[in-house]
Amino acid sequence: MRRTDREETLLTYATEKSIETGEIPLEEGWEKLRENGICVLVDILQGNASDRRPFGNKGYVSLYTISYRMCSNAGLYDHSKALYDRTKDEIEHVLQHYVVPELNKNKYADEGNAILNKFSHHWENHKVFVKWMQQLFRHLDNGYIANSSISTITSVGLKLFFDIVFVQFKAEVRESLLNAIDTERDGINIDQDLLRSCVEVFPVMGLSSKCTTLKTVQSALNTQPDLSVYESDLEISLLKRTSDYYARKSRVWLEDQTTPEYLTRAEMALKAERNRVKRYLHPSTQSKLLCACEQELLQKYKGPLINHDQSGLRSLLAEDRNEDLRRMFNLFRRLADGLSPMALMTKKFVQSEGNKLLQERRDLIHSLKSKGRKLSSNDPDLIDQLMTLHSKMSRLVLELFDNEAQFQRALREAFQEVMNADTTSDDSNVELLVVHTDRILSGKLKLDEEEVENRLEHCIQLFQFVSDKDLYAELYRERLAKRLLSKKYTSIHAEKSMIVKMKTQQGAPFTTKLEGMVNDFTVGSYQLSLFNSFSFLS
Repeated sequence: MRRTDREETLLTYATEKSIETGEIPLEEGWEKLRENGICVLVDILQGNASDRRPFGNKGYVSLYTISYRMCSNAGLYDHSKALYDRTKDEIEHVLQHYVVPELNKNKYADEGNAILNKFSHHWENHKVFVKWMQQLFRHLDNGYIANSSISTITSVGLKLFFDIVFVQFKAEVRESLLNAIDTERDGINIDQDLLRSCVEVFPVMGLSSKCTTLKTVQSALNTQPDLSVYESDLEISLLKRTSDYYARKSRVWLEDQTTPEYLTRAEMALKAERNRVKRYLHPSTQSKLLCACEQELLQKYKGPLINHDQSGLRSLLAEDRNEDLRRMFNLFRRLADGLSPMALMTKKFVQSEGNKLLQERRDLIHSLKSKGRKLSSNDPDLIDQLMTLHSKMSRLVLELFDNEAQFQRALREAFQEVMNADTTSDDSNVELLVVHTDRILSGKLKLDEEEVENRLEHCIQLFQFVSDKDLYAELYRERLAKRLLSKKYTSIHAEKSMIVKMKTQQGAPFTTKLEGMVNDFTVGSYQLSLFNSFSFLS
């Protein structure tokens, strides 16, 4: 029968029954509902009908009117319980006679995604089927079911899918899902929509296995899920397969690739896993999935990767491989103690570079000594080189390592060692630093005001690492006195600026004598200028 003819017949029947005051007999009414409603819907979902719209407006209104009239009279004429039970039986019948046999055919199919395709197909159909069953008998939810404290039609429909389909086929579906995910990890495209449809079932089943008050299928999909089924029947196995997969991959990558190449692969893998969660896994899986990846890709091999002779952190620092350094930092910061070995290696690198500069000066001193000559303390090279090294590493820690405390400490400890390791007993780093500062403040370097301030800032940065600050203060006072007495200074402003920097580092007592010297000189100069002015006027 064509849909339009069926609708007209139903409408006539429903209208006549509405006018009459008598009951709609159970078997008569059920036959109308089943033949013109449930069977039509099943045929469409099974693909046996060309019209994908189950009912027109007239058809739906007529079916609902019939079912409502069968339950609207109290006493002997109220068929609510019978309709509720038969609705449940129809849903169970469809699952047992249509869904289970077809899934059994594909249970051991050679095609990798056969079971997933069928499982997804029947799940999507089941959602539509339950939706329409709830629509046809919605009045039961609002009346009989609410008054009897029993499961709603939606809850019944989803629970039946759990009991009849999900429990029977979850193992095969899970295995096919995990195989498909590994296939995607190998770089082969898969149907992500298919996986999303299949994965969706697991959290919904957790809710459906316990909740009896679900109003609609959509509300079941939107309600905060019960993840117990998802976690026990999918997530645990997913995490195990993920660990196994990346355990295999990491061993191969470690043997064949440099540290930057390996970390690039690891970064791409973590990004892919995040996208995987976004596309078809439950959001709650992300942190656990990434943790499993990080354990296999990073935690197990952080030592070999960081300390690799040819391409580890030391090489990256030496070669200014900023992009690779940033990647290493971003990856290892994800681990509980991932930055500690990086900070330690950074400290060793800075110590090595600093000690190399000290050794070069020792070699130069020895070479000149063998020729009967002596290297002047005015030679600026070492302090300039140490300033350059500190500036470079400070910028690296700030920009690439987010100024993280462990790297700040590593840089500080490294420079403390270097700055307090004199090249020879007669060649003190403290004296070299004081002399270098004197060259800036005495105007010997021909710098403008901004350059002077910048150089002084570099000096104070090295000053903070000096252990014997009393010696520094003594030598600095001697040089300051000479500059003031000989009037060979860049500016009083620059002198005061340097003293303020030392005061900030060490406190007021440290600079009391220096401030007194500058103040006395300033006052004396002012009084002398007054005297000269007075003498001129006289």
